[in-house]
Amino acid sequence: MKTEERHSYLELCIPYVFGRLNPGNRKQFEAHLATGCQPCTKELAELHEAMALLPLLLKQQAPPSAIRERVVARATTGKAEQPAIAKRAGEIGKKEGEQAPAVRSSKRWYGYALVILSVLIIVVLAVFVSELINTIGGQERRVVELQGELQRKDEVLSVLRSERLEIALLNGLEPGSTARGKIVWDPVKKTAILQLTNVLITPANKEYQLWAIKGGRPMSAGTFTVMNDKEKESYFKVVSLPAGEKQEIDGFNVTLEPKGGSAQPTGVVYLRGK
Repeated sequence: MKTEERHSYLELCIPYVFGRLNPGNRKQFEAHLATGCQPCTKELAELHEAMALLPLLLKQQAPPSAIRERVVARATTGKAEQPAIAKRAGEIGKKEGEQAPAVRSSKRWYGYALVILSVLIIVVLAVFVSELINTIGGQERRVVELQGELQRKDEVLSVLRSERLEIALLNGLEPGSTARGKIVWDPVKKTAILQLTNVLITPANKEYQLWAIKGGRPMSAGTFTVMNDKEKESYFKVVSLPAGEKQEIDGFNVTLEPKGGSAQPTGVVYLRGK
């Protein structure tokens, strides 16, 4: 079998992984895999790796607001008790006038000790309440982040569940570049998943911009930012394409543009695919 014919099976990898091939095509594709085709084997391995990143996250719940209210109420009660303690210390001082000097001195220091102990308890309780509120606030922020991540994963899965899928591979153009990626899109809805590997972290005041080449003209398909090393390894983003059918798109380019994107490419092409 010719190399071109063997590699034509690459387009069947995604439908195969998601069970979209009919029994006849599936049997034919599995027979092809049995021949040891390296491109298809590698493509399937990368798809399985990508699927491992898409599990739906369980929705986490923030601690009940009643906890915060109880703790704050206790702190308020503790502060209100301070005047009562001071009043009690004053009453002890008044009674000291009727007693011997040694007894008065002993009870005076006892009253001071009670006041100091009460202040220490209030300070410790205030610190505990502050830390608890900070912890609750951090958990609430984490819940918001997880909800956003869950929404993005739902968008990715909605594309992968499509009955028809097209794919284009991207390769880095810089000398010695290991950057690469792929675009998987639904030609009907014109929505796509952009997967990138070994893409450099986005410089300050810059953004990567994806361009779909249609009729020889670049048309913006959205901007994205690679923020850290985790995203540098594998990054997914749902974008909207200006065209859906494969024959309508000449290819794809990724350039580095000023923050907010550009109407037309101004930076050097970082990735290219047909």
